[in-house]
Amino acid sequence: MKTLSNFEIFKSTLPVMMGYLPLGLAFGLYAISLGIEPWVVIFTALLVYAGSAEFMLAIFIVTKASFLELFFVIFLINFRHFFYTLSLLDEIKTLKFPFYFIFALTDESFAMLKARSLSGENPQDLNRLYNLTALFNHCYWLIGCAFGAFLGVALPFDYAGIEFSLCALFAILAYEIFKKERNFNVLSLAFALAFGGLFILPDKYYLFGVLIAGMSVLCVFRRYF
Repeated sequence: MKTLSNFEIFKSTLPVMMGYLPLGLAFGLYAISLGIEPWVVIFTALLVYAGSAEFMLAIFIVTKASFLELFFVIFLINFRHFFYTLSLLDEIKTLKFPFYFIFALTDESFAMLKARSLSGENPQDLNRLYNLTALFNHCYWLIGCAFGAFLGVALPFDYAGIEFSLCALFAILAYEIFKKERNFNVLSLAFALAFGGLFILPDKYYLFGVLIAGMSVLCVFRRYF
């Protein structure tokens, strides 16, 4: 079978680029609107590279949330990546830069690589395919975030309402998950806890408390969900 060229790998990542550039731009603008410095935005995109978790991290930086709250929320948001690496464990063991690949593995990169496997393609240079896919996608996100950050500084416009992008992002993610698995019990639990938490929990611990409550209920009464 013909080995894939670097350009062919690049072309295969273009759909991800079309999503990462505008979303990275939105994150850069959003972070600047919160008063975060552009260099922090760039280093976050470079060293954290966690998509939705970065939006949450921006809020935690501004609100000076506790380390425990930060750790728990980011851990829950990104816990699914544990299963991604398990699914690709045999391939990861053969890579030249396995630790970078694990760090840079995102939902989109995972979906692309699994789709290749499912379609019957087995390129000879697995190392280049996996690492370059992760690297290209990482670069798209970094470029989008950097451009958004500098655009936010260069163009002084009213950012009022841009924080809604975070709500929209998580609403879309929740909807996509629900489409794949229509679990109305979990959906009802989420609405009940989110609504009840508004009256019980202080604002600073709202998200942390609701997540803890949700995980506790799911673990104790998992047979009902």
